[in-house]
Amino acid sequence: MIVALGNLYYYPLKLYVFIASYLYFRKLRVVGRENIPIKGPLIFAINHQNALLDALLLSVISWRNPHFLTRADVFNNTYVDKFLRGLKMLPIYRIRDGYDSIKMNDAIFEAAKKILSRGGVVGIFPEGSHSLLYKIRPLKKGVARIAFLTEESANFDLNLQIIPIGIQYESHFFTKGRTLISFGKAIKVSDYKEIYANDKNKGHEKLLQNISDEFKSLILNVDDKSDYDQVMKSFYEKRVIKTNLVNQLRADQELVDAIEDGRDFEEIADKKNVLGWILEKSWNYLWKVVGFIPKLIVDRLVLKSTKDPHFYGTMRFAFSIFLYPIIFLILFFLVKLILF
Repeated sequence: MIVALGNLYYYPLKLYVFIASYLYFRKLRVVGRENIPIKGPLIFAINHQNALLDALLLSVISWRNPHFLTRADVFNNTYVDKFLRGLKMLPIYRIRDGYDSIKMNDAIFEAAKKILSRGGVVGIFPEGSHSLLYKIRPLKKGVARIAFLTEESANFDLNLQIIPIGIQYESHFFTKGRTLISFGKAIKVSDYKEIYANDKNKGHEKLLQNISDEFKSLILNVDDKSDYDQVMKSFYEKRVIKTNLVNQLRADQELVDAIEDGRDFEEIADKKNVLGWILEKSWNYLWKVVGFIPKLIVDRLVLKSTKDPHFYGTMRFAFSIFLYPIIFLILFFLVKLILF
């Protein structure tokens, strides 16, 4: 029943959020879609910086419709629980949710295994929690456990693949930042069959290490051994702006490497297109005037409804894409009543 009802709003919402995503961010670019298999079981393994916004973006950017393993505490309300399950989200429990609740993950892992066995897609955040830091944290075993249990149940004949996905935000909180979503090369779980058969723990470790290495090539990553705050301070002082987001990521990665190694960084910023610069500035000034009231309302709602700063980006996105059209429509009719 939940699935049937969910389908009624899942696909219309997916289309709406897809369009809204490109309007919300200053620039949104997706690369590597050709790495996504057209069919067959698939795990999306995504870095996790921006709370539920990461899952929202990945749900609409791909034509495959992933079921996401999502932190269980957002399912506490009965109605929210049903709504999120209709959006193909499943609760995953953490120790902070209570030690006894961890046992319920077995049922969730079994549900994920069934989805994959039917050729579906499961989205997982292997880091286990979100963080606003530009770095890859140690990966939890959940993704490896689900992958191997699924393949093992079919004697490693499912051809289950894992796609590492990197989401690189220039700004976690505001629309002015540009966002790059990169789909990495597929990792075949069956390639680890022999290692897993000899030692399950080593199989898990090898697969997780491969995913982690892929992540580091897809986003900006500050090494654990570095002083994060000092590296980022130098990074923002020396950063050069590139028009192309892929080139921007590569330049940013090279800059961080140079800072960590104590080397000089030589990179030239792209020349500004004069016409493009004028149009962008004009649009920004116009938007400050036209969008002043909607922005003020959204900002107040975000601060009032959100206690955890990690969710500011998610809530700003949600309020903006649904309230801006309504607010503009109301303002339009008010102006029409006053002037005409």
